[in-house]
Formats: sequence, C-alpha cells, structure tokens
Amino acid sequence: MGRLPQTVLRIIAANIQAMLEAPVEMLPAMKIPEKAFQSHRGQYDAGLVLKHLTGLSFPDYSRLLAVTDVDLCTPIHTFIYGEAELGKNLAIVSNFRLMYTEEGIPAAEDIYYERLVKVALHEIGHTLSLYHCETPKCLMQVSRGLKHLDELDIIFCDRCSFMLSQSMTKF
Repeated sequence: MGRLPQTVLRIIAANIQAMLEAPVEMLPAMKIPEKAFQSHRGQYDAGLVLKHLTGLSFPDYSRLLAVTDVDLCTPIHTFIYGEAELGKNLAIVSNFRLMYTEEGIPAAEDIYYERLVKVALHEIGHTLSLYHCETPKCLMQVSRGLKHLDELDIIFCDRCSFMLSQSMTKF
C-alpha cells in the first residue's frame, strides 16, 4: 500500500518463505484508504486500514500482510511499526520509522531491511495466534523502540517456535 520498491517486498517475501516455510505471493499495489488518515496527527490509523482490508475479498489467501510507506498509529500509541489482530488473517507493516535511526539519520540499508523483516514476521506471528513473549531476544517481544528492535534476534524462541509449528498446520 503506497509506493515501495519491489526490492523491499521481495526481501520480506523471501524471509517469510524461509522462516515460515510458507508460500508467498505478491499482490498488485493498492491505495491506502484515505478514511484511515488522522489529519490531527498526520498519520494513518492502522486499525482502520485493517478494517478496510477486511471488507475486501481475498479468497485465495490464508493471510494478508500489507506493507506501507505511511506513518501508522493507533488511538493509544503515537506510532507503531506494525499491527495485527491475534488469530486473524490480516496484518500491516510500515517502513516509515524503520528507515532512520532514533536520531533521524538514515539507517544503513542492511539494518533497515532487517527491521522490516523482523516487524513483518512479528505481525504474521500474531495472525498465527502468537502473543507477545517475555523471552529475551525473541522476535515476539514487544518492541520498545528501534534500539530494542535492532537487538532482537530474527528468530522465534523455543516456545514461540513450538506454538508457531502448531499454528502452521492450519496455515
């Protein structure tokens, strides 16, 4: 949703395929719904974007990950990197804040791509009924900022891996 280089989408898709051993198909670009724009914040409400996607038909897909270049928020968070409802089939990830350091300097390309993959896998984990984890460095930990996100491993802990394997049988 929005204008993202194909390279970004291919990197996310390749990592989903490798980590989850699941097929990935890229759909044509879609516009982000303007009704999700929160003019008083200059951001898009992630929940409203997911609600918009719920109203569309994607019968051939068990999961849909929308990737966008706009800044996302929720009513209670000033910004978020991604959003998904636990056990539902939709998630969204934004690259908007992942491209920079906390000081606003452009991040190195490899760090940027790794952040995107981590957030995408985390949000897909939620669609597969994984909840936030307390295990240090687990990909399902709540991200408390870019520095914390960078410290997370790009793998799930043993518990989350087991739960994921149970959920993947339903994928």
